[in-house]
Amino acid sequence: MSVSVVSLFLATIALALAAFVVIAVIGRLFARSAVEPLFALFRPVGYEMATAVAWGCMLGSLYMSEVAHFKPCRLCWVQRGFMYPAAIVLAIGLFSRRRWLFGRIALVLSVLGIPVSIFHRVEEAVGGFGNVCEIENPCSLKWIEEYGFVTIPTMAGIGFASIIVFILLSADRRN
Repeated sequence: MSVSVVSLFLATIALALAAFVVIAVIGRLFARSAVEPLFALFRPVGYEMATAVAWGCMLGSLYMSEVAHFKPCRLCWVQRGFMYPAAIVLAIGLFSRRRWLFGRIALVLSVLGIPVSIFHRVEEAVGGFGNVCEIENPCSLKWIEEYGFVTIPTMAGIGFASIIVFILLSADRRN
C-alpha cells in the first residue's frame, strides 16, 4: 500500500473523528437531548474507543516514520511523548478494575498534548514561528497535506481531542 493511500485513509478517519468531537461538544453544550442517542451508543464503549484512537495514532505515527521514512521533528517527538504513554496506559486500563484511574492519566496526557499539536500546526502554517526545530528538519515541513489542510499535527490534535471526548463520555454515567 502506498504512503499516499495510507495518509489519505488516516486523514479521512481523522476527519470523521473531528466531526464526532464537534457534534459531541456542541451537542453537550447546547442540545444534549438531541445528541443523547449518539451518547448512548458510544458511552458503553467510550473507553475502548479512546484506546483504539490512541493506538491508531501511535501506529500511524510509527508508520509515517518507519515505513514512509518521514523524519519526526522535535514537536512530533513531543506529541509522541504524550500519545504513546496514553496508548499504553489506556491498554493497561482495559484489563484493570481501576479503569477510571488509567482513563484519567490518559485524559491528562491528551489535555497536555493538544496545545503541542496546535503550536505545531501554527508552526507549519507560519514557519519559523517558534524556532524550536532544527534547520535541517524544520517543524514547518508538511510531510502530508490531505484535503488541503489535514497534516500530521492536525491528525495528532484530532486524536488527542477524540481521546478526551471518548474518556469523558465513558465516565459520564448520567442519562
